[in-house]
Amino acid sequence: MTVHDHLIVDALADDAVRRLARAYGERARARDTDAFCALYDRDVVLFDAFAEQPIAGLDAWRAQVTEWFGGVAESDTNVADVTDLVVIGDGVHAAAHALVRYAVVEPDGSERYGMTNRLSWIVRRDDRDVWRVVHEHTSLSVDEQTGSARLG
Repeated sequence: MTVHDHLIVDALADDAVRRLARAYGERARARDTDAFCALYDRDVVLFDAFAEQPIAGLDAWRAQVTEWFGGVAESDTNVADVTDLVVIGDGVHAAAHALVRYAVVEPDGSERYGMTNRLSWIVRRDDRDVWRVVHEHTSLSVDEQTGSARLG
């Protein structure tokens, strides 16, 4: 075990969640709905920044992901890069927080759409040693003066 910011972090949990975060970006970039959804538990609950109600269950999340990936033109690059990841946990459960940059980049390199969200995960290792997200929460910071979400 290592100590990170005064928290006990199990190396197995840390490595597993970091691999999940890399896969999240890679699979979103590939727009592979099945592979992306395989990162999530069948009973996942998500509090998404753009969903008014919680998204409960993998089938409901798959519908959201299908819409997301389908909204990106074939010639564009879909970006979902996780950064600043901090993991705490043991050999079975982990919690993590990070930033995630979502963007759609056109073939000429210009960004058609982009925002940075805050991301929190609860992750669990199943009986086959596969780590999956069981809870996800994304949010945007809000400008105190205007009450508008900061997409930047």
